[in-house]
Amino acid sequence: MRLGLIADIHANAEGLRQGLEILADCDEVLCAGDVMYQYRFRAEVLDLLDERGVLSISGNHDRTILTAPGHPLRAPNAVPSDALARLAALPDHISTDLGGLRIAMFHGSPWDEAAQCHYIYPDDQRALRRVATVEADVVVLGHTHIPFHLLVGERLVVNPGSVGECRDGTNTLSCAVLDTATRAVEVRRYPSI
Repeated sequence: MRLGLIADIHANAEGLRQGLEILADCDEVLCAGDVMYQYRFRAEVLDLLDERGVLSISGNHDRTILTAPGHPLRAPNAVPSDALARLAALPDHISTDLGGLRIAMFHGSPWDEAAQCHYIYPDDQRALRRVATVEADVVVLGHTHIPFHLLVGERLVVNPGSVGECRDGTNTLSCAVLDTATRAVEVRRYPSI
């Protein structure tokens, strides 16, 4: 089975659309959160995720929109109420079995609280050892916008980067493909939109 992995859309429907096209050869697609941006909302992003059947979680920006007192995107007529309800229905993490692997997906880290997410970078050995305690074969993360994949003990930790906003100096967006049979990960980059 080939799993497409995306994260950090940040309401960039065009970047998401292109990422989903790049992942057309995947059996399933998972999204590690930040579907929207703190002050930018595009219902079209939710439509694209639904059309492709993407299994998604919420991220810190999504939770801020939904929980910050008096947030302007919750004002009457700012965003369609059904779109806010769809965003609110996203879980904050997922544990599932796909392709014979136990997969756990979090936006920043397994120990995130509400809109407070931790950044886990590929050189943060202390945080990665903590991630390796998660009962899963694969741990999918987002939040940093920096793609990486590495084996920590017996856990494969994967961050696909971002389909919405480049933050790694490459001026590219990125997504990833995980082959569940071999556990091989391929990062796919494309021009930033």
